[in-house]
Amino acid sequence: MDLSSASDIALWEALQQSNEQAFAEIYDRYFDRLYEYAIRLHQDEDLVKDVIQELFIKLWTNRATLSATVDLRPYLFVALRSTLYNRLRPRRNVTLVAFDKEQHDFLAHFSYEQTYINKEQVKAQQQQLTDALNQLNNRQKEIIYLRYFEELDYEQIGQIMDISVKGAYKLAARALKSMRDLLQVSTGTLLIMLAAYKIHRNEN
Repeated sequence: MDLSSASDIALWEALQQSNEQAFAEIYDRYFDRLYEYAIRLHQDEDLVKDVIQELFIKLWTNRATLSATVDLRPYLFVALRSTLYNRLRPRRNVTLVAFDKEQHDFLAHFSYEQTYINKEQVKAQQQQLTDALNQLNNRQKEIIYLRYFEELDYEQIGQIMDISVKGAYKLAARALKSMRDLLQVSTGTLLIMLAAYKIHRNEN
């Protein structure tokens, strides 16, 4: 049975019925996204990969007791974030700061090389956007990444970042304002630039 085109809901339901193919499809579908997100929270690649493996092991082990329905992508992001920080807790031997604090680095150093294209005019615009993204603070980088690269809605972002929907709106607005000020462009122009950045990034 080919589940490659199945919806997340169908995969989740199949997983609860101990369908190994559904589990494998969820893993294949989300591993890269989970890795890209986690490596921005902690730069140890081996640790990040191990934590993702741990997350999926727990998912399979607890499949019979999983919630009936979930929004799979934010569910996995929240679970990954929790698993990562729980893993780091004994190493630090301190109580972790709440997720809505600046102390948690979100290492979103956006690389222009990922979006290299030949047209010089667009190349220059993409470089300006890259420079602006890298000047944002950690929380602003994270919400821009989740909103405009993962295309999550504000409710989903609130779940992942452990903030209210209203707080997510406010944080995104501040991040966009910071970028507008840095780039000296309108909101509309900035959104077009972000969309173009994502397209060219995914093509490379």
